[in-house]
Amino acid sequence: MSGLLGARSNPVLSDGQTTLRRFTAADAPAFAAIHTDPLNIMWTASDPAMTVREAGELIEGSIARGWEDGRYLRFAITDMLDGAPAVVGTLSLQDVFSTAGGGSAGVGIKMLPSGRGTGAAHRAIGLLCGYAFGNLGLEILHWRATAGNEASASLARRSGFVLAAEIPGYGHVDGTVADGLMFTLTRNGYHVLDGMPAGSGPLDIKPAVPVLAGDRVVLRALNMSDAPDLVDNCRHPDAVRWTTVPLDYSMADADLYINKISVEGWRTGRTLTFAAADPDTDELLGTVDLQCNAPGAAAVGINFGPHARGTGAAEEAVRLLLDYAFDQLNLAWVHWIAMVPNWASRKLAWKLGFHYDGQGRGDYNDRGTPADRWLLSLAAGEPRNPAQPWTGPAPRSG
Repeated sequence: MSGLLGARSNPVLSDGQTTLRRFTAADAPAFAAIHTDPLNIMWTASDPAMTVREAGELIEGSIARGWEDGRYLRFAITDMLDGAPAVVGTLSLQDVFSTAGGGSAGVGIKMLPSGRGTGAAHRAIGLLCGYAFGNLGLEILHWRATAGNEASASLARRSGFVLAAEIPGYGHVDGTVADGLMFTLTRNGYHVLDGMPAGSGPLDIKPAVPVLAGDRVVLRALNMSDAPDLVDNCRHPDAVRWTTVPLDYSMADADLYINKISVEGWRTGRTLTFAAADPDTDELLGTVDLQCNAPGAAAVGINFGPHARGTGAAEEAVRLLLDYAFDQLNLAWVHWIAMVPNWASRKLAWKLGFHYDGQGRGDYNDRGTPADRWLLSLAAGEPRNPAQPWTGPAPRSG
């Protein structure tokens, strides 16, 4: 079976410095510049006459179709230049062959001069391999280079790829046939990019989780350094009362959540969980997630500790989550479910522009007991500020 099984059509992968995302029409000048770069023309048979108009047609045509059918996934590589993100190259998974048990793909990369020698290419390859092995479940990646293109061969080796074959006539340089090199990286051999020594054996590769940064909070992947704060947050009476966290939450529960449940949620695309951390100290403030149980829609989950309440961090975290849901995942709807009478949760949803849709009687599982729940919704394109007058209780006075 070719194409991808269950892959999202608009992933955004980031380590906080380098980001992989889909090309947009606004990237046409950069995409044209990539193809008219002399080194790319020499080693990759790029089109030296590509215009911005033709680049835009490719982005909205064959590149978009490659994402739709899952066989050719081309990313823009962006990096921070002068404090702002800029396209510095392109990276792709080509000829994707996916099965229920694994699959394979080729890797292709082209960089602009602004991205060379900065580490952006190596960081981008790391993100791509995490996505290919962790999110898509592929078994092997192939890297094709022309003999003599030492920059490409060196990047492949530094990224953990191993030379598998030298093939006569499999490459091209300056428009002529040349010998080619084939490098490979298997899922079990993916250790160099993860900081493990060669020969350390198979890895349980985690899916790539994007980093979403704001002024008060950064959304990132959970890790075990978050476990003590996660335990404190989940043992708080409000979390016990209004969420479904296990009772008497322990370090073992945190370990399971961080290393198994949240990882599997990203792997399957069903529940996309972020740690919400302080941007200065990296201290865990809480967690937010998107529960993607229906096509084109997701529900928000949120649990912040008492030390973060009243700081605006929770509101900013959900705003970052909504930006990701609508702008990157292309969702049409995001829903908010709160058990009655969790007014704090409902008011946060109200601040963010969610519309109150109604109350479901006995439609919430409160630890084995039926309870009522409120349902609120926000559609893509709707303003993210209060859409209706506040009808809940007034703020408590001192």
